[in-house]
Amino acid sequence: MLNEYVYCPRLAYLEWVQGEWAHSADTVEGRHVHRRVDRRSGTPPPAGGGASSQGESERESEDEAGPEAPERIHVRSMELSSTTLGLVAKLDLAEFEGRRAVPVDYKRGKRPHVPAGAYDPERVQLCVQGLLLEEHGHEAPEGVLYFAASRERVRVPFDEALRLATREAAAGLRRMAEGGAIPPPLENSPKCPRCSLAPICLPDEVHFLRAGGAPPRPLAVAQTPALPMYVQSRGAKVAKSGELLEVSIEDEKVLSARLIDVSQLVLQGGVYLTTPALHELMSREIPVTWLSHGGWFLGHTVGLGHKNVELRSAQYRASFDEAFCLRLAKVLVVAKIRNQRTLLRRNW
Repeated sequence: MLNEYVYCPRLAYLEWVQGEWAHSADTVEGRHVHRRVDRRSGTPPPAGGGASSQGESERESEDEAGPEAPERIHVRSMELSSTTLGLVAKLDLAEFEGRRAVPVDYKRGKRPHVPAGAYDPERVQLCVQGLLLEEHGHEAPEGVLYFAASRERVRVPFDEALRLATREAAAGLRRMAEGGAIPPPLENSPKCPRCSLAPICLPDEVHFLRAGGAPPRPLAVAQTPALPMYVQSRGAKVAKSGELLEVSIEDEKVLSARLIDVSQLVLQGGVYLTTPALHELMSREIPVTWLSHGGWFLGHTVGLGHKNVELRSAQYRASFDEAFCLRLAKVLVVAKIRNQRTLLRRNW
């Protein structure tokens, strides 16, 4: 989370304190790049430098490294923590050679051509891994950033300036989380358009309300092609097959739809939904609505829902405010009347 804090304190608060998250093309591509390093393999050597037993695929043979060179060990998806530093990290890859350890962090894009070799958020994130390796008795004077798009390795020395910046960032993140106040959004920053949480952060909208007249920048609003899926045939079965929802009647498939194209599933009457399909729908926050044969509403099945504890606390406090509840009720009634009027005028 220090990467996000150095990049944007508001982003770190939204993700770490409020539990917000949203995918974007960048996050999905990054997950694809990490598909190999996220599979744990290898065993780290003891801090003294002795090698531990592990598969030959994670070692460099004596012929490759030379007869006098110490054995090099690769460990993937390695988790480290330290109560002294108050830090936790998951290393994509750690290369051990004797007492020396080199953390390697995978990045999806191309190497940026900047004087430091990489941007500060990535350098701080890598330095955290180096500090944790040293805390566990290894020597970690530097780390490596691997950029998948350009296939380049960038060395990042852990000098005193970077170590100090990392510790200050960790302390600042703790103070921000304990303070309980969300930081303001960045102003006119090029970071905002590519941020996956921009629709939640709303930087332009917040600045517009605070400034009282500043024109907001034109934004491309994300649109989802997902639509509700209704199943009402008696005896129908809804099951999951890979990334699809399949509907079958008497073991004959009659319909299939991609999960990403389903916004909600509505089941009317005697329709059977398999447990794996229900688990997948809940994990994707796709609600399931249950109706009787006559179309009467019976209930909802949803996942964990929103994880923003601050928002939930505010909603709970507001439920005891009679004036607020009255205003909310009025708005809901007005909206329902307007909707009914629209439907009547459209279909009369």
